[in-house]
Amino acid sequence: MSIKFVLSSVLVILMVALMTKTEYAQASKYPSLTESQLIFQGDPGKWDANKPHTFSVVEANRDGYKYWAYYGLAYYGGDPANRKAGIARSNDLVHWDKYAGNPIINGDCRWPNVILVNDVFYMFYAEYDANNDSRIVMLTSKDGIHFDNKVEVVGKELGKQNQNPFVYFNKNDKNFYLAYYHGVERSNDKPLVGRAVVNTKSDVTKNLKNVWQIRLLKSKTLEGLKSAKPKTLISQSYTIAAPSIAYFNHKYYLTGESVKEGLWDNKWVTVAYTSDKIDGKYKMVSNNPVLPDNDACVFQTIIGDQLYLFYSHALSIKNYDWELRVVKATEPVK
Repeated sequence: MSIKFVLSSVLVILMVALMTKTEYAQASKYPSLTESQLIFQGDPGKWDANKPHTFSVVEANRDGYKYWAYYGLAYYGGDPANRKAGIARSNDLVHWDKYAGNPIINGDCRWPNVILVNDVFYMFYAEYDANNDSRIVMLTSKDGIHFDNKVEVVGKELGKQNQNPFVYFNKNDKNFYLAYYHGVERSNDKPLVGRAVVNTKSDVTKNLKNVWQIRLLKSKTLEGLKSAKPKTLISQSYTIAAPSIAYFNHKYYLTGESVKEGLWDNKWVTVAYTSDKIDGKYKMVSNNPVLPDNDACVFQTIIGDQLYLFYSHALSIKNYDWELRVVKATEPVK
């Protein structure tokens, strides 16, 4: 075998490897985004002053507005009265009018996320008890304003949180999915080990706090989500929460808020993962963080042929002051 042949073979192998690596890197990038644009802030002295935090948009086409958005407040303090939800409406996704009857939910409602199916509005959000353990509930409405018929979808667990719901209808398999955060964020509970009560948080909760998970429920119907078995999509040793899912140009993208000591200038950021299957193995994209400057709580939303990211930008982390912003992908959905 000649040296020339060997060198040629090695060169071919290296070129193939380089091309494969390049293709993988391109495939694992999150779509490039436009400059951010302010949507609105809370009204000084009112119920939402400096606290708007989450923004769930549906194409409702009612009461003179094409788009209805359900927004919730930042978590500040343990008083359930601080956790409320309101409506903002728009025809261009940039200029929003707040509903005069806000708030539409007056307490213990964090992270309202809404989907419109067959002229029925379904709202999911998290409720908390005195120990900050949380569950996820679902309510329904015919007019998009008055919600009732509350049912529990994900129950409370001692010393843990089930929160940050994001409901998604997957057109590819005609199933509904509910992604949510599972872990220990701010519980006051002392969990049980076997039948013995743990006397200090450090025994159990300290270890639990080293695990943050994104879980997924699947059902043919929204009502069936309450009996679905959860699947863990992501598990990290540092904060990963607030999941959101979108299908963009033949890939599923899952975003989440994250913070890690010594990384990203110790800011809250939005990171993204990608997978070929909605409930498959997710890998981090190569261009993380996709939103880098105390930007969190993203709700990915496909409207027409455009991918929008509605998210919260911190004015003051210390004071829980936030404003709502939007960016969109620079290329259309194909």
